[in-house]
Amino acid sequence: MIKGLRIGHWTDRDAGTGLTVFVVPEQATVAAAPRGQNPGTLNLATYDQYGCSDTVDAIVLTGGSCYGLTAASYLQNALAERQRGVTVPGVVSAVVFDLEVGRVDWPELHAGHMAYEAAVVAGEEEVGTVGAGTGVTAGSVDGPGGATKGGFGRASRRTAQGPTVAAWAVVNPVGDVIGEDGRVLAGLRRDGHFHRVTEAFATDVQPEQEWGRATTLVVVAADARLTKREAWRLAHAGHGGIAHAVTPCATGLDGDTSFAVATGEVEVRNMLALEGVAAAVTAEAIRDAVRQATGLHGVPALRELGPEGDARV
Repeated sequence: MIKGLRIGHWTDRDAGTGLTVFVVPEQATVAAAPRGQNPGTLNLATYDQYGCSDTVDAIVLTGGSCYGLTAASYLQNALAERQRGVTVPGVVSAVVFDLEVGRVDWPELHAGHMAYEAAVVAGEEEVGTVGAGTGVTAGSVDGPGGATKGGFGRASRRTAQGPTVAAWAVVNPVGDVIGEDGRVLAGLRRDGHFHRVTEAFATDVQPEQEWGRATTLVVVAADARLTKREAWRLAHAGHGGIAHAVTPCATGLDGDTSFAVATGEVEVRNMLALEGVAAAVTAEAIRDAVRQATGLHGVPALRELGPEGDARV
């Protein structure tokens, strides 16, 4: 899929939490683009379009809200012991809030290191209710009891000019995941049917929402040779994919963040083409996450609600 990129999970289904590590090739260019209004992140600013860093050892997507950043930070210590990085190993991280599914817990201190050691070639990793996608939900307006299970998904496509573009998504939005036909694929459920989140926001007289309880995280990767600015454009395109597949997104409840990895193997003739494909495969990865998910701790998955089309709006 993307040569040199590896992905590892640490999963605790009993606690309903987990962590996913992307082990990045040394020559890769990395960028990050937060758009959600309430992100929880580690070292993110140095990888945005104006940041000074463009290489990283690992990208960590973690459950446990801000508590999960402890495991991401500890991974830097573990990598330092392995003499990775120049002075301080590069680890960048973003979180999802999953503390309401299962018991209140978060990835343990060594979870990042264990996921790093367990990493496999990109495309061979598990998807669904695993890693950072373990305790996530879609359509969480009424809490997990009225939501549909989110998860960890992937998609990829090779472009005619040569580079392959792939995307991975941890899907935990307050909004609905929207299918290719424009109807709700996974989201808020009321009275046994999907009820659009935008409609709930418009008609609930006294909505009771707590900030920072939802997020969609994306890693977009290409085997293309890109500059830091171009990599940032690829990360930015990931948000276009989120907007295609999640409604609403990037709200005050969400910490939507997109990362990009360019491994530098294939020359690019048209960066605009990569941006368009990146948005498309990101949307596919989000839909794949809810299609591959299995129910957990009373939160049903799409596959448990019957064939696609049942109770959809």
